[in-house]
Amino acid sequence: MTLRRAVAIAALAGLVALWPEGAFAQCAMCRRALASPEGLQMVAAFRSGILLLLLAPFAVFATVAALALRDQKRRNVSIDQRRPG
Repeated sequence: MTLRRAVAIAALAGLVALWPEGAFAQCAMCRRALASPEGLQMVAAFRSGILLLLLAPFAVFATVAALALRDQKRRNVSIDQRRPG
């Protein structure tokens, strides 16, 4: 898979995930309850909670990726040092 194709697929998946159709599926009573001041606080807390829960998987992925890159660089350096030159 080429990089251009992977970027195109990722962009398409992002657009599909952000499509607003699902947001209009609320019932009228839920929408009215969330429009109140208490509801707005609840929505803000919910969004903050989602971002907080997303932080852990991204931190784990970034740590694993950084360790893999560091290991790859170390292997390349050790291979270059073994070559007679």
